[in-house]
Amino acid sequence: MTTATTNLAETIGQELRLPDIDPEYYVYAVYDQASCQACVDACPGKAWILTEESLGLDTDSCNGCGLCVSSCPSGALHMHFPWTIRHFGGKPLALFACGQAGLPDSKDVMPCVHALGTRQLMVMHTAGITDLLIAQGDCSSCPMICDRSILLQERIEHLNRLLSERHLAPMKLLSYSNAVWRKIYKQEEIISRGTLLKRRDFLGGSASRKLKQQMVILNPLNRSECQTIPPGALLPDAISENGRSWPWAPRFESTQCNGCDACIRLCPTDALQLSNSDGKAAYLIEEKYCTGCNICADSNYSPLRLSTSLPRWIYNRFFMSVEA
Repeated sequence: MTTATTNLAETIGQELRLPDIDPEYYVYAVYDQASCQACVDACPGKAWILTEESLGLDTDSCNGCGLCVSSCPSGALHMHFPWTIRHFGGKPLALFACGQAGLPDSKDVMPCVHALGTRQLMVMHTAGITDLLIAQGDCSSCPMICDRSILLQERIEHLNRLLSERHLAPMKLLSYSNAVWRKIYKQEEIISRGTLLKRRDFLGGSASRKLKQQMVILNPLNRSECQTIPPGALLPDAISENGRSWPWAPRFESTQCNGCDACIRLCPTDALQLSNSDGKAAYLIEEKYCTGCNICADSNYSPLRLSTSLPRWIYNRFFMSVEA
C-alpha cells in the first residue's frame, strides 16, 4: 500500500469515527450562556474542548467511543449504531458487540456498548425490543480508557423503574458467553417486507401498534426522528397517581419567579409552555418532553431547577450544573 493510500485510509477512518453534529439541536445555539458540558464530562480522551467562547473537538484525541453521543441531552451528537436483530425464544433480540469482544470486525461491532444511552434504550423498547444480548471485552483493560463496566446496566435499571410505574415490560440484559452471541448472530436476519413508517406514527410512541410492527425492521436507532426525540416522549403517563417519574423534569421555585417568561422562550422542546385559560396565564410543565439540557435553569434569575430520576452517580457525572 502506498503512502498516499495509507494516509487516505487513515483520514477516512478518522472521519468515520467522529460523531456527527447537528447544529440545529446544539444547546449553545439555543442559549449561548448554557452550562451544559455533558460531552466534555463523558469523553475519556478529553477530546471535547469547552471554553467561554466555543465548543470544539480535537479530532486527533477522539477515539470514536460514542460516549458523548449517549450523554448529549439534546441529541445534537450522532453516531451510527449497529442494528442486528435475531429471533430468540420467540421474541426479537437486539445484539450489540464492542470492539474488544474478540469478534470479527464488521459493521455490526461498535467501539463501546456503553454508548447506548437512555434515548437509544427507549427507542428500542418502543419498537418492541425488550431483550438485549451484549458481547464485550474487559472494560478495565480497554485501550479507549473508558471504564463504563456498569453504566449500561445502570441505565437499564433506571429505565425499568420508569417502565414498572407504567406496567410495561422491562428491558432485559441477557447474560450469555460471547460464543453464544456468535451462534445467535449467524442465524437468519429479520428481513424487511417493504413497510414504511410515517413520522406521525413514530411520534405516537408506545401506544402505536403500527410502530412496533414496523420499527424492528427499519433500523430505528439511526432514523433522524429517533436521534433527537426526548426519551420521556416515548413513555405513556404513569398508571399510578403516586408514580409519575420521568427521565428529567423541571421544577419551579415559585417564590423566585418574576414572570419574565425567559424559560418558556428558551426551552427547545416545549417542555415549558405558557397556558392562557379563561384569561388566566399559567406555566405548564410537560415533563415528558424534557431532555435535561438545563437551559431553563441557566436563564438569568430562573426559578427553575432540574430534577431527575437517574441514579445520582450518573446524574452528577452528566449533569454537573443542575440540582436534584
